[in-house]
Amino acid sequence: MPLYRWNADNLEAVPPSTFEAEQLQEANLQRLLRDQPDVLEEGLFIISEEYSNWQDSYRSIDLLGLDRTGRLVVIELKRTQSGDHSELQAIRYAAMVSNMTLEQIIEAHREYLVRRGKDEDARVHILGHLGVSEEADAEIRTKDPRIILASAGFSKELSTSVLWLNDNGLDITCIRLRLYRSGGETLMDTDQIIPLPEATDYLVRVRQRENVERGQRGQVKTTQGSSVFSKRIDEMPDNDKPRLYSLLDWAQSLEEESLVRLYTRQGSQHTVLRLNLRTVFVRLVNIYISPNDYSIEFWPRVWNRYAPNSVSCLAEAISPALLRDGGTYLRDWSEALLDVVRDAYREANGLPTTPPPGNSPGSPAPAG
Repeated sequence: MPLYRWNADNLEAVPPSTFEAEQLQEANLQRLLRDQPDVLEEGLFIISEEYSNWQDSYRSIDLLGLDRTGRLVVIELKRTQSGDHSELQAIRYAAMVSNMTLEQIIEAHREYLVRRGKDEDARVHILGHLGVSEEADAEIRTKDPRIILASAGFSKELSTSVLWLNDNGLDITCIRLRLYRSGGETLMDTDQIIPLPEATDYLVRVRQRENVERGQRGQVKTTQGSSVFSKRIDEMPDNDKPRLYSLLDWAQSLEEESLVRLYTRQGSQHTVLRLNLRTVFVRLVNIYISPNDYSIEFWPRVWNRYAPNSVSCLAEAISPALLRDGGTYLRDWSEALLDVVRDAYREANGLPTTPPPGNSPGSPAPAG
């Protein structure tokens, strides 16, 4: 479909362009998408660029990432109208990284940061994206990597192949990149053509259910809701129960307000109530219980991304010294802090937050 400029009297077509006409190479596209992966998919995190840490092969993955659920993503970029059989290339790459461990992912990201001259902690980056502070709590999926193909176009042969592969258990997304020339500027439009956006939410729910079922077959079980977590509170010491039940009531009230979806992750030694955002599979806080401890956990990196306006309120409610990218754990919390968290979830859901005291509608202006 053409792109149109809305004028007072008519719709004016914006002239289409091509990567060749704009003298843009795949390297230019790769550099921009590396730094702005949300252009391809919200919540996408880049682990490495030109990843090629394997023997007997000179090939490299354009971009290697993790999606918002912790699943490995192979990203292949083309500037052609056909896609150049990129699905076959990406499948080979997906097979080659399908045995990566968390430690290897962290090491790959460390090398990537070094190549870019960034003195940053790769482990903190990866664990922060996953919303945990300890590697033992990290959930990643590498055995069945996803594939994202981004190209100026896709041939009928490639599109048919991808549809068939998806029907047989692979997870390949095709994103068409269209360039336009307007007033001396180059514009780019992204259009997901496989799977159709209208079907994406359904497919995500199916995959989430498969993840839950897979977890139930292993040592770690993930279930939707808070009933399992409530039963775990029953096993805690009597003096801890009232405080934990009160915290659970608060979490359930967020779900009743349609701010979160509650999931319970139960391991052999600990149980975690995850307060996931309704639109993306990430959370601002967790509630953690182990045989001898409990805490409410905060993820500042997630706050910076999804509720940036609430970060200053969080810093006022918690000592800034306690706010760490790798996670903040509090055994003591106040009602005021829980109100800050509720407002952060409202912000992350695009809803109005509670006005500060004295700033409500109709309040007199501060004296001054």
